[in-house]
Amino acid sequence: MNKKVIEKLAAQSAHELPFLDGVGGGVLGVGRTHGRDRRPQAAVNLSGKDVTIFLDVALGFPADVAARSAEIRRHVTATIEQATGLEVRRIDITIRALTPHTERSRRSLQ
Repeated sequence: MNKKVIEKLAAQSAHELPFLDGVGGGVLGVGRTHGRDRRPQAAVNLSGKDVTIFLDVALGFPADVAARSAEIRRHVTATIEQATGLEVRRIDITIRALTPHTERSRRSLQ
């Protein structure tokens, strides 16, 4: 399985969650933007059939960060394992921004 395909799949899977936005741009954090039009950023490490995923996200706030993190891990793990047959060993989530939270519908790849 191609590493870039898994990264895109992980980013899209996280983007489907209504409380997450993506983060991008900027240099050393200056000028960084976030929004619904951006997907979370994902990187992966592959070791045989094991996958470790690293996600950079903007989280809607106020929120229960631990509960939201668990939900992200469940959703992304299920998507990756179902689509690829690989086993997700760990997902590291870095919250790059907290955004005013407004509930929105789930987004999915069409």
